[in-house]
Amino acid sequence: MSVEFSYQGVSLLEEDVLKKVIEQLNKDLMLSGIEYKFDTNSEKTKFIDTFLFWIETILSENENLLFNFLYRVDVDQKSIYSKDGLPQENLLRLILDRELQKVVLKRQYSSGTNS
Repeated sequence: MSVEFSYQGVSLLEEDVLKKVIEQLNKDLMLSGIEYKFDTNSEKTKFIDTFLFWIETILSENENLLFNFLYRVDVDQKSIYSKDGLPQENLLRLILDRELQKVVLKRQYSSGTNS
């Protein structure tokens, strides 16, 4: 599965951005009571495959925990089924897009460039 994400000109492919997105994802998992951690040193393709597998697993095993996590990440549940593609692929895109937004906004506000 090929996914490209960018927010305000910042891409997952940029140095250290993917690592920060995975760190933010791990933080949101922990805050949602989910005891799972993704490897922050993963390369993008491996991380995407692992994350998609995790989504498929939790979707089938514990949907309530997944929806609690989506609430924490701030993903609109209605968006999951409103796009083309499989729900788990939509979830992956929505979650990563939101986590990237959080990373970019934190970077902007911590550096004082919040224009």
